[in-house]
Amino acid sequence: MCKSRMLRLLAIALLVAGAIAGGNALASTGWAPALRSVADRILPYPEVTMWAPAPEPGSHVSTYADATGAGSNYVYDVRAADANGDTRELQLIFFGSESSGSGWLEIEARGGSGVHYRACEETAVPDDAVAALGERR
Repeated sequence: MCKSRMLRLLAIALLVAGAIAGGNALASTGWAPALRSVADRILPYPEVTMWAPAPEPGSHVSTYADATGAGSNYVYDVRAADANGDTRELQLIFFGSESSGSGWLEIEARGGSGVHYRACEETAVPDDAVAALGERR
């Protein structure tokens, strides 16, 4: 094997090892949900509009310090449904504060993450989504 090819393989192996070590270090500090969110944004998943009731305060599955270190981000796993009534579990990150627990959320989902979400009125939620989530109007 030629020397330049061996050097390239060594460089690739070092990059992979560094990425794994860096990912594990971030995960051990509570940043795993942020890594998942970034991966879902980068990978070529289709974006789907979904709806879910706002999660209850205190029902978050984890927290981690925000990038400034001045506050916390709250991670929730929510069951959401699209306009056809198809459901999936999504990870939502509330930056800087917990969910209020009231109302509904309209969510732009990619993979298993809510990329963007906003509060919406229940009347804006499609009937099939409400029914799929077992909610009543």
